[in-house]
Amino acid sequence: MATSNSSMTEASPNNGTYDDYSAEDGYYDIMSVVLFINKYYLWIILFIGLPGNFSTIITISRMRRLGSFTMYVVLLAVMDNLAIILKITVYQLLNNKNEVGTGGCRSLLFFATFFTSYANWILVMMAVERLVAVRYPLKIQKYLGYRRSVLWNITIGFILAAMYIPILWMAYYDEQSISCNVHTEPSELASYLHWTNISLFAFIPFICLALFNVLILRVIRQSFKLRNALRNVNSSSSPRRSTSTDNSTQRQIMLMLFTSTLVFVIFIFPACALTVSQTYWPVTVLTRGYAIKYLFSQVSYVLADSTHALNFYLYFLSARKFRRQFIRMWTCKHARPEQSTFALKFRSRFHRMSLFTSTTTRPTAL
Repeated sequence: MATSNSSMTEASPNNGTYDDYSAEDGYYDIMSVVLFINKYYLWIILFIGLPGNFSTIITISRMRRLGSFTMYVVLLAVMDNLAIILKITVYQLLNNKNEVGTGGCRSLLFFATFFTSYANWILVMMAVERLVAVRYPLKIQKYLGYRRSVLWNITIGFILAAMYIPILWMAYYDEQSISCNVHTEPSELASYLHWTNISLFAFIPFICLALFNVLILRVIRQSFKLRNALRNVNSSSSPRRSTSTDNSTQRQIMLMLFTSTLVFVIFIFPACALTVSQTYWPVTVLTRGYAIKYLFSQVSYVLADSTHALNFYLYFLSARKFRRQFIRMWTCKHARPEQSTFALKFRSRFHRMSLFTSTTTRPTAL
């Protein structure tokens, strides 16, 4: 499964499955590197991702503007934390040789797979929301308002859960290797589960995010051209502060989306490429080529799992308002309320009118 660590029970240096003399030179050296990565990388992701995702939830919750996009950001952080926690739980239980049983394996694999894929699909929904917002700004509340976004998230969650239901009877606990595996029979169901998992986890989100980002950039470029043309026509009119504030907010949202989706597309690409290359990269067990392919597989797992830990740091680096809110929250500084330009102009105009009235009005004779 794409959500668990690589199984090292086959042809590992210490399981005694094969003799040392039958392996090619350098095989066990490469496999030792794979074992080292497999042992520690989830802990690094846990220490980086868990506090970062909690910081995202707290920071976004304390911001004033809570719309559909910020709901996606909070939900994504929650799903990322659940995915990380379940991954490290599965690894620790099996690594410490705890007998989780077939029921435990089925539950852990189902929820780990579901949370991991659901987090990726939240990113897809964020991109869809931004695409509709920039393409049809007057219809965003009609099609993807807060309530409709909640309904869409629930619907996608139910669809993903239904697609992964075969895990609940295909997964089993292997007492000999102390691992959670999936039955290979019936072969049709096993093949369906494999391709469904890799498609929902990697292929479809990868294609959707790459396509949606290109479309968003195209629409933004067209809107910039139109805005510049209108600005040249109406050069005498000064923009309102509310409009510039809204544009700044939308710009921050776009930066948060682009950085997170770009990193996701880059980091998930090795998993897609490795899956496609399975047919065109045949290897023999205990050869150097087998160990290199195993190393690439482990690196693809590391990159794919890292997408659950990096979003907070991407938001912090790319979004100025998010960074400012986080710093204010942890330094206990409160932002002073900002007055709009309209309020300042109204106050100064009212002050001038009062001065004019006081100087021109004469007292009435008794």
